[in-house]
Amino acid sequence: MRLPALAVVALTFGSNAFLQTWGRSRPPVPRGAVGALFTLDTVSLTALLFLCGGPSNPFSTLYLVYVTLAALALGVRWALVVVALSATGYALLFLAQAPEMGEHVHHGGSAYSAHLQAMWVAFTLTAVLVAYFVARVATALRERDQQLAEAHRVAARAEKLASLSTLAAGAAHEFGTPLATIAVASKELELALGRAGALEPLAEDARLIRAQVDRCQRILREMSGRSGEPMGEVPETVTLEHLVHEVQERAGATSLSVDVDADVPAQMVVPARGLVQSLESLVRNAFDAGGRPDAVRLRVRRSDACVRFEVEDHGEGIPREVLVRIGEPFMTTKPAGQGMGLGLFLASAFAQRWRGRLALDSELGSGTTAVLELPLRTEEGVDVP
Repeated sequence: MRLPALAVVALTFGSNAFLQTWGRSRPPVPRGAVGALFTLDTVSLTALLFLCGGPSNPFSTLYLVYVTLAALALGVRWALVVVALSATGYALLFLAQAPEMGEHVHHGGSAYSAHLQAMWVAFTLTAVLVAYFVARVATALRERDQQLAEAHRVAARAEKLASLSTLAAGAAHEFGTPLATIAVASKELELALGRAGALEPLAEDARLIRAQVDRCQRILREMSGRSGEPMGEVPETVTLEHLVHEVQERAGATSLSVDVDADVPAQMVVPARGLVQSLESLVRNAFDAGGRPDAVRLRVRRSDACVRFEVEDHGEGIPREVLVRIGEPFMTTKPAGQGMGLGLFLASAFAQRWRGRLALDSELGSGTTAVLELPLRTEEGVDVP
């Protein structure tokens, strides 16, 4: 029996070494492969016990090691599979006892058989309890780790928003006075040139300066308000028509193609200002990517208890390696001077604050679809079932 036992031990070590090497070269290891290894190890232990004393071998408790490891690594389902294999293997040892297995020192004959059967029952109950409680503890620990990771992520986003708000407020304060001075001076210059009569081209330049100053002031106001993420905003009842109109006006896209599903309520309770700002950013990005006005479409869908706003363009698309970073502050694919990379970041923060989500799906050469999803409510405080 020594040579077959050594062969089983060698198989066990070889399979574990192979899986460890595979995991280092191509992580992560698939759950099915790990489960198959636990299955093979359980069968191998059964063979070793058969060759080395059968059910009376005191090392039969090693079954519990595989049960525990399966519960920790793979969860309760795989743990129960290993429990079933262990209980079956242990029971088979009674039916195919090794030749050298003798009688227990305290029992003989039928009393010895009853003793071993009681051992099997005790082992099976112990394995089930170990699998259940270890799996529960492992699941609770994983959930706690996920909650901690989510809390860290939320804290990091809040810190970024606070930094951005401080930056925007400082910029608005520092640039406010010089921009106001330029605005007043350009207005006076425009009036003076207008009175001169013959200097109309210069008056036109003065009006252009005035218009650009107004634009800079508006950008600073919006940047300061949006970067603060309207924490105190209260959801209000608005019509879908009003929301779409506001988005079109703010984005300068009155010809935007809009497609609304019939089952989307005409009125809903939403944080209107934040939603309009977020959709405005998505629509502007779509127009920048799509180029043509007819290449951008806003679709409004109902998905279970949520409303989905899908902004689709037919631009060049976003590479996968860039797509995973989209949404980080100051990360933009636009040319220098045409975007700060804040729109998607703020839209994502808005969606998560209101228990929604923002997702982007893009294929090179086929365009990009941005999906903003929010819980659907038609009355204040009442979610649609």
